Amino acid sequence: MSNTSTRDYARGLAQLVALALTFAVLLATASAHAEPSPGADAPLVAVVEALVQDARRANLELDIASANAAERLAALDSARARYLPALALDARYSAADGGRTIDFPVGDLLNPVYATLNQLAGGSRFASVSNQSIHLLRPREQDTHLTLTQPLYDARIGAARDASAAGLAGAEAAREALAGRIDRDMRGAYYRWLQAGERRGILEATLELARANLRVNQSLYANGKITPDLVYRAEADLLEVEQTLLGARNVERLAQSYVNLIRNAPFDRPLPRPPVADADVTAARDSLAQRLGTGTLALPVLSAAAVGRRAELAQLDAAGAAATAGERLARAAFKPQLALAVDAGSQGERYGFGSDDRYVLASLVLRFNLFNGGADAAGLAAARAVGRAARSQRALAEQRILLEVEQALDGVEVAMASIDTAARRVDAAHGAFRIAERKRDLGQINQAEFIDARRVLTEAELNRNLTRYGALDTLAQLEYALGTRRATTPEFLP
Repeated sequence: MSNTSTRDYARGLAQLVALALTFAVLLATASAHAEPSPGADAPLVAVVEALVQDARRANLELDIASANAAERLAALDSARARYLPALALDARYSAADGGRTIDFPVGDLLNPVYATLNQLAGGSRFASVSNQSIHLLRPREQDTHLTLTQPLYDARIGAARDASAAGLAGAEAAREALAGRIDRDMRGAYYRWLQAGERRGILEATLELARANLRVNQSLYANGKITPDLVYRAEADLLEVEQTLLGARNVERLAQSYVNLIRNAPFDRPLPRPPVADADVTAARDSLAQRLGTGTLALPVLSAAAVGRRAELAQLDAAGAAATAGERLARAAFKPQLALAVDAGSQGERYGFGSDDRYVLASLVLRFNLFNGGADAAGLAAARAVGRAARSQRALAEQRILLEVEQALDGVEVAMASIDTAARRVDAAHGAFRIAERKRDLGQINQAEFIDARRVLTEAELNRNLTRYGALDTLAQLEYALGTRRATTPEFLP
């Protein structure tokens, strides 16, 4: 191998090593900044919180709401800027041809006088002059100046600023309200996915029981202990379970897609599946009480908390403040406006800054609207109507939220009371099925009785599954009704 080839090989190897090291550093940096995701053995509360925060970071509706709030912030900055002076540069260069003129008969006035003087003096010392025609438009003209304007008094500026500030507060509250709904939807969707998965598992276990029952009945029929109709009955029961299982698997897949849709992820992205027991429902309820800081889920405490926490009420408060500012803005039409204007520049046929070219002009401008056909009075009446509507809407929303809290709390109490009953129902159904299974093996009961015992067991397990996740869903509804998520909102404004 030549020296050139050896150097090229060494250079390529060095570049490859450097590229690998760079990739390793980038990978390590990305891993260090990645959000830790709870494992399958993490508590249910931790898994749900991680999914909720994931949805808050990636949800597209929240991104739209954040953009709306950023727009409102820019509008507020624009309204505040009206307090500051404005400086503008204006430049104009004109070329004119023709136009009106002023005829000045200077010749007709002076020439007789000059003729008389020449006669007296005996000479022609005074020449005659021609009449003059002066153009109103100069053939060439430029006007370049800086204009400084400063509002001294304008009631519209403060009202517009307050209206923009209320609009920003309303946009932020609207985003918070949307975030609360997304939190609720994420929790409910994830609980439904867990419920669908557990339902699928129950049906898969039921399918194994149905297959075992078919094998037993086929064996009993082969030994001449039962008639063939019992075999057909066991086969029909097996097919029924298989068909139900197909639907359950489809429901689970759709539930997974919806969870990933909320967090803007591919629909087939795997989801953590922590073990869920009745104790996890109690832990979720206790976690909610701890976040409230009350340690209890009493209705008076929850109602007071909801009024202070719900973003929808904050949004309506902002709408009321915007209506008040709009009323002030309408009243400003009846007040004068005073501003200072200063122009400084150069004017003439050519660009120059001599004493004949430059100028400074300062003005105080007062404007007072005396009459405009009653439009200002109509605008004030409309602003007052908007304010009255905003106050009534806020009072109505508060009543609805209080009713929502009461209904959610009732749902939680009923669901929590049903968990123990559902568990005891499963235990009783298990006991009855074990007895029916032994009797079937001994040929002491018919097939209908055994299938009925199996169906009772399946229904009891499905009922416990429905009750458990229904309780978790009612807790999510209660948390949404209380608005407890507002304090954890990430920063989104620039």
